[in-house]
Amino acid sequence: MIKNGSPPSSAVDALATVTSKLSVHPGFALPHQPAPLGRWNDERILTWLVLAFLAVICLLPIARLLYEVASALVGPQRGMVVSAVTSSAAWTATRHSLEVGLLGGLVATVYGLFMATLVTLTKIRYRQMLVFGFVAQAMLPAQVVALAWLQLWMPMRDALVSMGLQSASAWGNPLQTREGIVFLLGIHFAPLVFLTVRAALLNVPPDVVEAARVCGARPTQVIRKVIWPLITPAFASGAALAFVSCIGNFGIPAFLGIPGDYLVLPTLIYRELSGFGPSVIPNVVMLSVLVAVLAGLGVVAQHLCIRRGHYRVVTVRYPEPPFSLGASRVWLELFTGCLIALLLIVPMLALLADSISQAPGVSVTPDTATLAHYVYVLSGNEATARAFVNSTVLAFGAAFILAAVSLFLAYLIQYRQNSLFIKLERVIEIPYVIPGVVLAMAMILLYLLPLPFLNVSLYNTLGIIFIAYLARFLTVQLRPVISGFQQFPTEMLEAAEIFGASFRRRMRQIVLPSLLPSITAGATLVVLLAMNELTISALLWATGTETLGVAVFSLEQGGESAAASAIGVLTVLITVSLMLLASLAGRRLPSGVLPWRA
Repeated sequence: MIKNGSPPSSAVDALATVTSKLSVHPGFALPHQPAPLGRWNDERILTWLVLAFLAVICLLPIARLLYEVASALVGPQRGMVVSAVTSSAAWTATRHSLEVGLLGGLVATVYGLFMATLVTLTKIRYRQMLVFGFVAQAMLPAQVVALAWLQLWMPMRDALVSMGLQSASAWGNPLQTREGIVFLLGIHFAPLVFLTVRAALLNVPPDVVEAARVCGARPTQVIRKVIWPLITPAFASGAALAFVSCIGNFGIPAFLGIPGDYLVLPTLIYRELSGFGPSVIPNVVMLSVLVAVLAGLGVVAQHLCIRRGHYRVVTVRYPEPPFSLGASRVWLELFTGCLIALLLIVPMLALLADSISQAPGVSVTPDTATLAHYVYVLSGNEATARAFVNSTVLAFGAAFILAAVSLFLAYLIQYRQNSLFIKLERVIEIPYVIPGVVLAMAMILLYLLPLPFLNVSLYNTLGIIFIAYLARFLTVQLRPVISGFQQFPTEMLEAAEIFGASFRRRMRQIVLPSLLPSITAGATLVVLLAMNELTISALLWATGTETLGVAVFSLEQGGESAAASAIGVLTVLITVSLMLLASLAGRRLPSGVLPWRA
């Protein structure tokens, strides 16, 4: 079959030629088509196991939450839950959530759009370093970011007093206000807008930009009247994502809002559950529905913006950024570098200083610096030492299981083209898109009572947090693997299947080695997010199941700020180290797998 045509350029081409010849034979179907029902084999067993896995971690919690909402609205507790939702505290928290969502989303959108435009469209130097530093703001734990900025206020206040502004000594921390929460939420989630907009800017056709330049348009006119309208869908998606993230965030409003008595819905839910326990579950379920409704408003607004102005472009990237900064390049580079350093490095230095100080208000010098707080959180405090172990086990355990599940899921979706799993791909995204408090409430409702037939309860155990992590981060692991599968030569699998290679052998010798970089990248992202997670674990933890996020929050609430800072510094070191290790392998990964290498 091969010798009658031109010789193939590689073994893959030869296999493709074989399969193309066989595919035209009467009655022959390529193996990547869905297999008919038949005898049980490894692939079919795994298919049913993955389907059961998705049902347990994605479908059942959401279905249980919806059932509880319906029961609360039509059952005997209807009056109580309605009064809880319409109470002054609920309305105040809802208004506050809208305020921080809209204003924080606005700050994130403006900041993210500016940085994405500058880094992508101009010939600025040190681009990769700027992108890494900017995206690191979103990868760091929100509670650690809030704690770092809180530690920055005291030296700033002392500096103002030393400059003669004596009244500053009586000022409260301006971060513990609505404006402070909006500011931190905006800069923390601006990288989400940045990544979404940057991906779209890279795909704007160079011919369109060149045509506008030939017609005499200035660079600012090209950006404002040509490029930005073309990326309307991406811009709307980034803005909606920032809004939803601000609505559902718990860490920043908890650290800044609770001391300042500025409660949003997630912190109100936490206060109700921690104060009254499971007896108020019907009430907090309805409060979590309010959070979901507010987040849904952002998604609806996103779709409306896209429908009103959707522009399709040819995905041909620029050979190089189209605009030169001229004499202003040095000043813009200096401004951008200083801005990122101010918003990222300076608060972390304040966090480090607090973690090695002997006591609040004591200046840090080589003689006064101490590591006692690190010794305390690592070995002197059972809860914090346990939190390191728990978070490590949860993060790496979730990454391992999700890596295995995602590999087979991508196989079913991309190679087998299984219609059921293609439809379920949207369902998989729900636990990640909805606010964390909503997912946590769904898990509480589902696992509050002992499991049927087993008489085992997962409530108040690491098991319920682990299942919530699996649901939350499945899509984070799946996207890089699907991206890798899209660039995978399926002819190799087809030929191996034709010539009798078993399913295990095909996966072990063909698929796994080829997709291992993408799997590893996805697992790294899962570990990063799970190690730093707080919103879910804050509602699900109990004594003995503390996570790092809970440990930082508990220490800060208990007045042990230096110990909390020590944990914060350690989590920052872990996060940055994992990002750097992932970056070392970044050249072997498909484009867009690592967000800071997009």
